[in-house]
Amino acid sequence: MAEEKKDQNLSTVIYEAIKEKIIKGEYTPGTLLMERSLADEFQVSRTPVREALKRLSQEGWLLWEERRRAVVSEIGESDVMELFTLREMIEPFAIKKIISEGQPQVLAGLLVPITNDMEKYKGSPTEFMKKDMDFHTAIIEQLHLTKLMPLWAKLNDDMMRLDVQTIYPKRNPDKIIAEHKKLIDAFWNGKLDSALECSAEHRLQILKVYLAKHRDKK
Repeated sequence: MAEEKKDQNLSTVIYEAIKEKIIKGEYTPGTLLMERSLADEFQVSRTPVREALKRLSQEGWLLWEERRRAVVSEIGESDVMELFTLREMIEPFAIKKIISEGQPQVLAGLLVPITNDMEKYKGSPTEFMKKDMDFHTAIIEQLHLTKLMPLWAKLNDDMMRLDVQTIYPKRNPDKIIAEHKKLIDAFWNGKLDSALECSAEHRLQILKVYLAKHRDKK
């Protein structure tokens, strides 16, 4: 029983480490991950590695192949459109709820230091985009809907991967920060229409960059 618990803990550590490398782009789409090589790298048996790879495969990060190996999957256009569809369902709802029923000025106060941190990390794509998603997560957390957060966490991971690999190199960080500041101002002043417009424009700019780059590859 103790050995099984240890393998489960190791599997979680390995799962998180591999996922982080995929998000950062250290493991790019098409990278082959071998069970034996990973076991050597993490200095563990193959069992926790196998469990981590299976979990990542089930969540869509990897494509499981025969002979105990997996390939890093690519976020395709249909996946991206689904991501943005979900964001378009969740974020405007959150904004409406917060401004009409919540305390938008309190939220604005929470968003200011996150935006200030983004200024500090403009030269670090991963840290910058983490703060970017922290900004959006802070908005969703104001709904206090615990059942929504696991879904948002998965969206957060997928958007991080998309942002670091595709969006950040093509978008000026100062423009992203400026868009966030406009949304903060809308919260400060309780302007629902302005907040919704800022949020929609922000998502649209991200989607445009992705689609332009994705279709250039074809």
